[in-house]
Amino acid sequence: MGHLSACAFSLGLLAAAGCSPIVDANFSEIEVTRPDISVPASPSTGSSSVMFPFSFDSTQLGANANLAAQSQIVSVELRRLSLTAKGAVTDLSFIHTLHAFAFVPMSKTTSQSTHQVEIADYVRHGDAPVGATFSVPLPEPVDILPLLQPGLADQRKITVVVNLGGQLPSQGWTTDVSMSIAVEIRQ
Repeated sequence: MGHLSACAFSLGLLAAAGCSPIVDANFSEIEVTRPDISVPASPSTGSSSVMFPFSFDSTQLGANANLAAQSQIVSVELRRLSLTAKGAVTDLSFIHTLHAFAFVPMSKTTSQSTHQVEIADYVRHGDAPVGATFSVPLPEPVDILPLLQPGLADQRKITVVVNLGGQLPSQGWTTDVSMSIAVEIRQ
């Protein structure tokens, strides 16, 4: 009981002295999933590439127009990016290259951006089957905190553009894209 009283006394002294405790919060696995994203058909037979975009709301990761609140976000890292084939496509082994980047549009009518982050630059080596779900190898977590910094346009949308290369399907198809994101907040 003496130890508990000493702790309570210490906290009381800190409060009386005007000190506030530091709060650290780590959200290690925020899952952001965009279902049923359309992927266009290959423009030609043989090796080709297609590009598809998708967007998500950055407030899911703590983005805030209030600069004081926003400054408490100290780290936002993309730790996993996965594609899951849907419909007629059941195996993603045709993907030989994947390049992805994310940006914040300057306005709702343009795709120009002042902030852009490269997410993945993948080249496949080997012939091992992939299956319906392809987890993009990320050599290390990707820092996407710059995408949450409020800008003049104060957009809340992050757009990700994925470019796939390989022996792609001759018909359009759909995919679910999942991302695992870690956020650290310090107050």
